[in-house]
Amino acid sequence: MKWSWPHAQMMGLEVEEVVDEETGEITDYKGFFLYADRGTLNTIEDVAVYILDLIDEQKKGNLPYDLCFFWDSVGSVPCDLSVRSNKNNNEWNAGAMSTQFGNNVNQKIMLSRKEASKYTNTLVAINKVWTAKPEHPMGQPRLENKGGKTMWYDSTVIVTFGNITNSGTSKIKAVAKGKEFEFAKRTKVQIEKNHIDGIQSRGAIIMTSHGFIADDKKAIDTYKDAHKGSWANTLGSTDFTVMVEADVEEDTTNLEALDD
Repeated sequence: MKWSWPHAQMMGLEVEEVVDEETGEITDYKGFFLYADRGTLNTIEDVAVYILDLIDEQKKGNLPYDLCFFWDSVGSVPCDLSVRSNKNNNEWNAGAMSTQFGNNVNQKIMLSRKEASKYTNTLVAINKVWTAKPEHPMGQPRLENKGGKTMWYDSTVIVTFGNITNSGTSKIKAVAKGKEFEFAKRTKVQIEKNHIDGIQSRGAIIMTSHGFIADDKKAIDTYKDAHKGSWANTLGSTDFTVMVEADVEEDTTNLEALDD
């Protein structure tokens, strides 16, 4: 629902603009990818059918490539029953996810990892999470997925951004002459191997409009030097200070200076 082709190009997706020769307007985008949005995939079942159709074409030899599916965002798509009933019921959605993906799509994705498979397929699913109360007073908050736990349980690798109980992010800004320009966010990140016990990695990473960069001074300076010219329109100067919020809260009064 929030897809932006210019942003995709900014992050490095190889996209060719289709321009109307008479008007000079951009009418479409093309490249080595397939794109479908919520205008064509209205339900969980629609998404499953779309993925399975492409896998079938791959088996027939009509799509002779490894396939990587990116689905953003899993929890925003209702199931067919929710749509027909005009009730976005999370239990129905979770049931449809379990039936369509847990018992079908996800299994076919995993089977493509066998040595006998000619092609290797991957599914990257982005989903919102929230915290549920612990099951007992001394327990820890539990992480819950919107739309059920099927995708969580079937995932080989799980990447979680932010904290369990709050956003876990801090804004990084360029500040000059009383003006501010937010150009990045620092976020906590946790990576887990879902089917292997004891494999976990935690750290922090910085998100920019152009993708991720390392959470260190050198990476921030390099990014700043590469893009500060475009920030001058907002700040009125290329002479500014980089500031990082000391808190994860949305509080712009408490800033910690990194460097000039």
